[in-house]
Amino acid sequence: MSIGKIYYSPSSCGAASYIAASYAGLQFDSEVVDLKSHKTASGQDFYQINPKGNVPTLVTTKGTLSEGPAILQYIADQAPQSKLAPAFGSFERYHLIDTFNWVGSELHKSYGPLFNPSWDEATKTKFKEIINTKLAFLEKNYIGKDEFLNPKQPSIVTIYLYIVLSWSGFVGINLDSYPKVKQFVEQVGQDPKIKSAQEKMNAASK
Repeated sequence: MSIGKIYYSPSSCGAASYIAASYAGLQFDSEVVDLKSHKTASGQDFYQINPKGNVPTLVTTKGTLSEGPAILQYIADQAPQSKLAPAFGSFERYHLIDTFNWVGSELHKSYGPLFNPSWDEATKTKFKEIINTKLAFLEKNYIGKDEFLNPKQPSIVTIYLYIVLSWSGFVGINLDSYPKVKQFVEQVGQDPKIKSAQEKMNAASK
C-alpha cells in the first residue's frame, strides 16, 4: 500500500524524503517540482498543492505534510523494521530529534543563502565562514559520537545530513579540513540501498 505522493527536487533537502522512503522499502508515488517556476513535472501549479511552495511535500489519504522533519519521521514510523528512527516515545527518539534539529537549524539554514543569486560575494563569504564553524563543530561533537549519524546503520538524520553536506561542492565549501565529515559523506553515499535510491531518484527526475 502506498504511503502517498512525495513532491521533491533532487538537488534539495526534499531528496532525503525520497531516499528514506526508498531505503525503507515503502511504496510511494513521486513527482519532481521545479523550484524556480513552482511547477510540477506534469505542469501543475505547485502552490495549489502546497501553498508554502517548499519541498518535500507528502500528500497522503489522511492529509498533507509539508516539512521535512515531519515527513521523514512519518516515513520511519511506517517501516519500523528499517530502523531509520527509534520507537516514538522512547528517549532515543528524542535524542534523534535533538540531532535532527541541530542539523536543520544550524547547518541546513546556513547553506541556503549561498544558492541565492541576488546575494553579493561578500555576504556569501560570511556565510561560508559560518558554515565552516558549524562543520568544525560537527567534526568534533557529532561524527563518530552520535549514534544517529552512523553510516553503518543509517537513520533519517544520517540521510538528511548527507544531502545537506552534498551541497558543499556546489557552493565552494571544501570538506578536506574535516576528515571525519568527509568520510561520513563518502560512506553514506556508498551504502547500497542509499546509492540505489539516489540512482532511482535521479533517473526519475530526468
